[in-house]
Amino acid sequence: MENDKNWFLDRNNAGLLVVDVQERLFPLVENPEEVLKEIEKMVRGANILKLPIFVSEQYPEKMGKTLSHLNGLLEGNQHLSKTSFSCLKDKEIEAILKNSSVTQWILVGIEAHVCILQTAKDLIKNRYEVAVLNNAISSRSIYDYSTAIAEMRDIGVRITSVETALFELMGNSKIPEFKEISSLIK
Repeated sequence: MENDKNWFLDRNNAGLLVVDVQERLFPLVENPEEVLKEIEKMVRGANILKLPIFVSEQYPEKMGKTLSHLNGLLEGNQHLSKTSFSCLKDKEIEAILKNSSVTQWILVGIEAHVCILQTAKDLIKNRYEVAVLNNAISSRSIYDYSTAIAEMRDIGVRITSVETALFELMGNSKIPEFKEISSLIK
């Protein structure tokens, strides 16, 4: 993929990667309630639009499973356990992601400056288009969060928001899913 900063999210090419929204670490990040609300909104929207969704869990034996409340929205989606910080540094996850039809990855989760950043870097290196939803990621420190946003933007990651992504994936108010997505956003 060419690293064109003017690309649009296309629901035929996009997939959602929910990174490490786990029991032990998530409560420690900045604004966890707000971030979780936005992650949930994106997951619900991706479900409505029938996007492929993948869920990573960083060393779940120590960090816990994906938050149970969120897990209910992710039933039937692939949960991928890892110990590497980048999802693509785990050979099994890398193979699963590369074998999917996804060419545009939307990232949500934690932590912005570790697993989100390293995954985004590896996706860009592998020529994917990457969008990180800035209101659906977080870190324990606002400084680490803001540094990650700047670094991702510098390497060609598109920084956007949940609502922007959902409207872009719809593209038109005449699609059958518009009312459902619209009520989700309100």
